[in-house]
Amino acid sequence: MGNSKHGKMPPLIWLAKHTYCLFLRAGGKLRLQNDTKANLKKGNYLYILNHAGIMDPVLVSSVVPRHIRWVAGAYLFKRGFTKFIIGRCCTAIPKQQGVGDLSTIKTMKAALDSGDNVGIFPEGTRTWDGDMLAVNYTALAKMARYLGASVLICSLEGAYAQQPRWADFKRKGNVVVHIKRLIPASKLREVQIESLSAEIEQYLSFSNDEWKKHNTYSYVSDKRAEGIQRLFYLCPCCNSIDSIKAEGNDFECTKCGAKAELDDKDNIVSEKIPFKRLNDWHNWEAGKIKSSTSFPEEKGVLLQIEDKIISKDITVHLENSVLTVKCNDITENNLYTLPMDQISSMVLNAKQTMEFFCSDVLYRIRLMPDACSLKYKELFK
Repeated sequence: MGNSKHGKMPPLIWLAKHTYCLFLRAGGKLRLQNDTKANLKKGNYLYILNHAGIMDPVLVSSVVPRHIRWVAGAYLFKRGFTKFIIGRCCTAIPKQQGVGDLSTIKTMKAALDSGDNVGIFPEGTRTWDGDMLAVNYTALAKMARYLGASVLICSLEGAYAQQPRWADFKRKGNVVVHIKRLIPASKLREVQIESLSAEIEQYLSFSNDEWKKHNTYSYVSDKRAEGIQRLFYLCPCCNSIDSIKAEGNDFECTKCGAKAELDDKDNIVSEKIPFKRLNDWHNWEAGKIKSSTSFPEEKGVLLQIEDKIISKDITVHLENSVLTVKCNDITENNLYTLPMDQISSMVLNAKQTMEFFCSDVLYRIRLMPDACSLKYKELFK
């Protein structure tokens, strides 16, 4: 379903904007900072942003006057209710994550040509440690030129600090939707792709650790470390996998006893652990995990192949570079073996869900809520 006439707001979005979103703005917890001369009430734009949290589209849509058609993961369109809300009510545009999707680009162009706004997160998924994930800026520049609409490059500032992807609980603090750069449609056609790519990278790149050096960083919680085992899957002191446990603002390795605190600036404070920043620990473990061939056995709650749910009670085990999934609620043909070298295009969705192709077949595996799916992604990357 396309959007209504030239960016007119769908009824559900209008209702959310004048209830929940109004509450966010009225409390001063969310605001817009527009450094450009772009008139957001007129004209249509391609919004390009960093991706910090699951609520990012809601936050941006709360502070801009015209409706934005967001590009969203195709998995959100697979179930009836979410398909109705995301697709029909929010007029989002589906994209299969992890792979090229020409049909998505064509739909985006049709929307922009008809006068709609379109919003994209080029990372394709949310950041885990506050630093942007890798982006192919040359491909992004070529896509922007093809789409032909004026581009607004924005940063979501404070969105990660308010609720990191791994966190169990939201913190109290402010979020700014910062529109940093306008690239007019005429310029897209005039400049070289290399220059356009460099300009987009300059204004889009974002690091929570770098941002907090120059801004007031007040995101309050007495449970700020809870859930951090979803990010830190490898102990830097003993190299144990899945051994980190958290309570309140503290966390420790259950194998070697190394302890740490996550302070009110989201810095790591520890006598044993050698890292002070989240992304330093994460970058270390991401490099270290690539030499692994086995992970401990763990439980899960979903195995889905293409659109068919196979099991809701599974055991997942990686051994000798083969991922084995056992369906505990099935008595026959209940074992699936997925060789690592046949897995491609793995992405991580909500609720510790892995989605990937194995021998051109689409699989979805959901682990337990407290588990860490990130280690699989970074092993297979």
